[in-house]
Amino acid sequence: MERRIVQPSITVDGLPREFDLLRHGYTMAGWNFTRREVAAAIADHRMLNPAFELGTNACPWNCDFCFTEDPANPEGAKRRLHEEMSLAERLDLIRQAAALGARSINFVGAGEPTIDPNFWEILGCIREYGITPIVYTEAALRLTDASFVQRLYDIGATVVVKVNSLWNEAYQNAIVAGPNARKRPNAERYFADRQQAIELLFAAGFADTTPTRLAFDTIVCRENEAEIPRLHRWAREHNVFVLVVNYLPSGRSGEEVFYNALSREEQFALFAQLAEIDRNEFGIEHASRFPYAGGTPCTIRGLGLYVKIKGNVLDCPGEGLSLGNVRETSLLDLWEKVRPITQAFDGGCAPREAFWTRHATKGTPRRLPVVR
Repeated sequence: MERRIVQPSITVDGLPREFDLLRHGYTMAGWNFTRREVAAAIADHRMLNPAFELGTNACPWNCDFCFTEDPANPEGAKRRLHEEMSLAERLDLIRQAAALGARSINFVGAGEPTIDPNFWEILGCIREYGITPIVYTEAALRLTDASFVQRLYDIGATVVVKVNSLWNEAYQNAIVAGPNARKRPNAERYFADRQQAIELLFAAGFADTTPTRLAFDTIVCRENEAEIPRLHRWAREHNVFVLVVNYLPSGRSGEEVFYNALSREEQFALFAQLAEIDRNEFGIEHASRFPYAGGTPCTIRGLGLYVKIKGNVLDCPGEGLSLGNVRETSLLDLWEKVRPITQAFDGGCAPREAFWTRHATKGTPRRLPVVR
């Protein structure tokens, strides 16, 4: 399919002004697109910021809300899947994204990226095209090795660490262990090892630049809600970008009713509290735009695609409708299918809005350790 250049339906002034905020800890390298850059990408239908499952599905942990895992998995354990894309297919996917203008690639798994045997070759390919790799990691398995962390720094990666809690060890370990019916062993070491990894990331200099190259991925729910303002302040003081989000309506959190989720109103009240902290304590004026409290708007939906480890393509990680498969259709042809979404881009999160619509009722919070 030949690429079409379409006149933009969105002007610079029509985009969230938060894109132009590059303050301390407000965004991360690889997501630091200005309004002018976003508007130009929309005009040319360029793919700025896709999310790809470039690593195997294997992961030793068993997070109950894992958005990459099949909720029907009877064993719970995240293992390598049959028919995962080969290394050659993954490298070709990166090449196709580069041809479409990608400036960053969110490396989200499908399992834990750093334990994939081809991890460094994949990162090297991303960098060969001048693209910023953004590695989403549980951090405790490989990032306790200072040489591994230094190599990540040298290759130019941004690192996003799983942080359900920065201080509540029991709660954090309970998250990675999973529910009692399929609890994973050795989770009692997770918190301590992850803390060591965070220290090594700071020592290597990941938080020494603006925009920062260190971020936390934090799902807010009943158990950690009280910790979020403290975490937000800590992150601002240490130049860490925090993706404070609620559940995605996909994977394990796509069908099950999560009774510990905040309502839309509660989530937005928390967002407003974080915006007030920024305004009063850090001199940062912003609308705390959904879906990332206290941070830049989302650019994956509308300025990227989400490709799963078997090649299935969705508009973003929260979507459920398949656009096709990169093993059968070029990324370019699949990218053309989402042109209407790109032209309606506003930096928001339609899938999470759908989550609140589907999960409107509340019940008893889960019995997990609660932050006090």
